[in-house]
Amino acid sequence: MEKTTKELGEVLKFVCAVANAIGEAAKDGEGTVGDAVHLMPLLYKLPAAIDGIGEIPAEVKDLSQDEIDALADFVKDELDLPQNKVEEAIEDALDLSIRLYALVQKFRA
Repeated sequence: MEKTTKELGEVLKFVCAVANAIGEAAKDGEGTVGDAVHLMPLLYKLPAAIDGIGEIPAEVKDLSQDEIDALADFVKDELDLPQNKVEEAIEDALDLSIRLYALVQKFRA
């Protein structure tokens, strides 16, 4: 991630890791104690995600369209759900959100 989106990128990386872990845990359709094995590694990733979280509003306020596109691509690369239809729907929603954001920015200009 670029320096100007470092903290936002770390939070997005953590969110994707959470989604991936939940997807793995839900793959068999049953919630068991054994599913904790998918969630435990998240504890090691949490400090990097929350350290510097206060800088995120400033990073978001100053995002360029190129940075938004790079963050979207980053999420698509990091997101790896075993439920392919869900992953595709999330990626489609992300694309739609980015297009809507760009449209709103055009009207504001």
